[in-house]
Amino acid sequence: MRVLLYYLLLLVIFPITINSQDFKSIVAFGDSFTDNGHINGHGFNRDSNGKVWVEHLKDMLGCEVLDNRAWGGARTDNGHFMGYDWSGFNWQVDKYEQFSDADEILVTVWIGVNDYWDAKDNPINSVENIRIGLDKLIRKGAKNVVVFNNFDLTLSLGYGPTTKYHHLVPKVKELTKEFNAGLYDMLFDQKSGLEKKHPDIKVHFIDIYSFMNNFVTKGNFKNIPWKDDTYKFPDPKEYLWYDEWHPMTHCHYQIAEMVLNELKK
Repeated sequence: MRVLLYYLLLLVIFPITINSQDFKSIVAFGDSFTDNGHINGHGFNRDSNGKVWVEHLKDMLGCEVLDNRAWGGARTDNGHFMGYDWSGFNWQVDKYEQFSDADEILVTVWIGVNDYWDAKDNPINSVENIRIGLDKLIRKGAKNVVVFNNFDLTLSLGYGPTTKYHHLVPKVKELTKEFNAGLYDMLFDQKSGLEKKHPDIKVHFIDIYSFMNNFVTKGNFKNIPWKDDTYKFPDPKEYLWYDEWHPMTHCHYQIAEMVLNELKK
């Protein structure tokens, strides 16, 4: 009994992360939900009040390196939702040269919402862009890939009743469902899915759509952005949204926990 208590005490004082595989580094591709600021020549801003999910995941896995290639506003093609012809997912992938020691590298991809947030683009095209990008990553040597679907962005304050985007809510909800269904089929269709075509590649699918639906439903958060209340220094735990579109770091932490649990399977 004393020995058991001793080891339990060690786990409390020196918690360990458990994973099916030891990853030494993470290479992240994506948009503002992954962007952690302009570091090593990549990224625009950190759109949260602290670490974003992939930074939390790095800590949980004990990785030595996080190579974050994400840019806020990135689309699935080469461009940006504001019209730049660079920063998009496929541009990010093209700028990455080659994976070495691929078994020790975790590749993450969370992208898509900047294509259709304004209800102007077809999400089927977005899924095809992601397929092209993933194929390129695999040719560059990626072996372990985390792929997110997208959550319903109309849950955010940016589509609130008094905003200029509120009228887009029904259409964006529909487009999100189309995107998620198309992405899942592209990855896991029994005849033509990415996993079927590349059986040596491990794809970890993250259902952020269901996660955020549950998080918003169960939470009791103030329906205003934390960022706008800068002079009062409010309790961050009372808020879900950092600004009109992006979640707080405590939400990012739970997203990272969800990814970690998926990696253990």
